[in-house]
This record gives sequence, C-alpha cells and structure tokens, in this order.
Amino acid sequence: MSRLKLLCTAAAGGAITLVVAASVATPSASQSQPAGASNAMVERGRYLVSITGCHDCHSPKTTGMTPDMSRALSGRPATTPVPSATKNEVHASLDLTAWTGPWGQSVASNLTPDPTTGIGNRYTEASFIQTMRTGKKPNGTPVQPPMPAEVYQNMADDDLRAIWAYLRTVKPVRNPVLAGLTAPAPAPK
Repeated sequence: MSRLKLLCTAAAGGAITLVVAASVATPSASQSQPAGASNAMVERGRYLVSITGCHDCHSPKTTGMTPDMSRALSGRPATTPVPSATKNEVHASLDLTAWTGPWGQSVASNLTPDPTTGIGNRYTEASFIQTMRTGKKPNGTPVQPPMPAEVYQNMADDDLRAIWAYLRTVKPVRNPVLAGLTAPAPAPK
C-alpha cells in the first residue's frame, strides 16, 4: 500500500493544483533495461519519478488516491471523463488524470514504453529531454497544466536521462489517453 501525502501548490493564474506524493514499486526483473543504462541510473530514475510526483497524475488510482501499479504511469483511462469547464476555476477528475482550466482541457500522458499509445516509438532519449527542456512535445503541442514543466526544465541532464532510463523499464500498458476526446491542435511553428 502506498503512503500518501497531500500537498497544495500554486499553479499559473493563482489556481490551486493538488499534488499527491506516493511511494512506488520497483520494476520487476522481467522488465527490460535500456541499452547503456546502468542499474544505478534506472534506480535514480525510479527515485526521481517517485519524489517528483509522476504517479500522482500519470497513474490511474485504485481506492482513494492510491496509484494502481498494474497500470503505473499509463495516463488517463478512457473511462475517466474530463471535468466540465467553469470560468476561472481548475477542475480535476477524481483520479487526477484529467483537468479543465483556463488553458482548456488536459489529460495525463501514457509514459509507459508501449509502442502505440505510450512513449515507446514516439520518443527517443533526446526528444524526451527536449520535451522536458522546452515544454513542447515532439509533435509541437505544448505540455499543458498541471504538468510542472518548469520543474523539469531545471533538472540536470543526468537526472532527465535517469528518468528516461527508468520509464523504459516500466511495464508497457496499451492505453490511448485521448480516447473519446478531441486532440489539441499542434502549436504553430
């Protein structure tokens, strides 16, 4: 069972975003480690994913706010509705995988190495680091709130590489997070 600690952090525009920090499971020996990544690097990535709250939004929940580790880091389930919009407020789904706010709607991405719906074939280590540095996904769409992009923009390259190495070891989960939603248009170049 995960330990939960509830924190409130101020988000852009004075809105409040809830962040729930939870402990995470270590990847099993059956999951593959990326070439060139040491055990120490993968463990560092696991630790960073744990303390930076990735599971808070990117992992569906079981009872209460406990991350469902069988679907760890797989993003918004298709069964989670996007909350209705209300002027000047931020609304979150009960599992914290979908939001609406002044920016529009956003859902948590699938960070598993699934080749179709996750980061598997859509990202390389370089494009992952570029996304974290610029706040723009490889297809040009901006990373939306409540993702704390400014936190990751300031991380050391070695820490971002460690996170990437760890994400490559988690169980791939086929989960199309945008199922039933209209995808945002890419930002103009």
